[in-house]
Amino acid sequence: MPQHNELLIAARERIESPATPGQHMTRHELAVAVNDHVFRATGTPGAVDARHVGRWERGVTVWPASRYRAALRAVLNVTTDAELGFRRPPRTTVEDVHRKTFLKATLGVGAGILLAPSDANLIEILSGPTAHYRQMESAVASDRLSPAVDAHLTLAGGIVRDHLRTSDGFRMLSEIAGLAAWLAADRGDNATARRRYAEAIGHAKRAHHPLLAAYMTASLGHFAVETGDSNQGLTLLLRASQQLDASASDTARAWLASLLAVAYACTGDRKQTLAELRRAEKLAARQLDVPQWPWVFTFSSAKAARYRASALGRLGDLRAARTAYAAAGPALTAAKPRALAQVEHARVLASIGDVAGGCSLATEALAVGRAYGSERITSRVREFRSNITVRTAEARQLDDALATLYEREDG
Repeated sequence: MPQHNELLIAARERIESPATPGQHMTRHELAVAVNDHVFRATGTPGAVDARHVGRWERGVTVWPASRYRAALRAVLNVTTDAELGFRRPPRTTVEDVHRKTFLKATLGVGAGILLAPSDANLIEILSGPTAHYRQMESAVASDRLSPAVDAHLTLAGGIVRDHLRTSDGFRMLSEIAGLAAWLAADRGDNATARRRYAEAIGHAKRAHHPLLAAYMTASLGHFAVETGDSNQGLTLLLRASQQLDASASDTARAWLASLLAVAYACTGDRKQTLAELRRAEKLAARQLDVPQWPWVFTFSSAKAARYRASALGRLGDLRAARTAYAAAGPALTAAKPRALAQVEHARVLASIGDVAGGCSLATEALAVGRAYGSERITSRVREFRSNITVRTAEARQLDDALATLYEREDG
């Protein structure tokens, strides 16, 4: 029976809550602070939430990964792991190896479990590649990244099915399936994307993780909106908002409000669109500037501005949309997100008569779509071109670039 880690609990409760002065830091707040420290120290986002902190405090996990121990020491203002109640598990001796070898030989394969990593460590091992893949997604061609993610999903699915049918196991599996869905959508394989999103939602529900379920449901809803199924997408987004519990962060609520604004704009509901935009702007402005899982990047005011621009453009508020695209610029540092925003901006420019400016942006976006194998980008550029004058000198360069999509590439 695990023993509660009273030292860790006491250390957390000595730290004042950043959100509620006079109260001690909550498990969720500690998780956010740990992820922030890991991200700043390593450049890789942490994957800790309140449940992980609970496992540490209950003594279920007695020796967290080194990056998390370092973060805990810094956040909780101690110098040693021992001050937080962490003790390295005893090292395996030569005698232990001989004994385990003997047991395996005499008792059969089942004794091999003695040599296997713990469930918690296995979860962390399997979650590591997913975090890296999510970081790579915006900068690597989807057709190159997808095989690795799909293979990882197959591997993780088998391990969860055979050995890790736990909430942590299904949480990890949901995250991988969600990434696989996003990559399928980027490749233009919408049927696979819908299937993977449905799998991700199912796994999240089995993990009993409301925030993750809401994240995956909202992702599917936004996918539906972006592929033309606005009413169905709005239904899914409203369902996701109902799944958020009281512990949901400002990041979650700002992101979801932004997606709802775009969905309402697609259905022509101006009043609800503007209400959600105001809500998203307020939430994005006050949130902590740290990644909060399952998001691996912060949802800043600049990122909210990108959705604001999209929603306003769909409503026909073209001047306001142009202003919002300018505000979104600092957040659009990765090639693929920037190209998607450029196509939306191109529509706005063409709508106010700047066809040459719109075609120029669309041409730049198309080059990115080709370089990164993003059918999501190239299809939107084709759609943009089909909605402007058939014969126009301003579109000549874009037409030439689009024609190359149908040429055979050597090598």
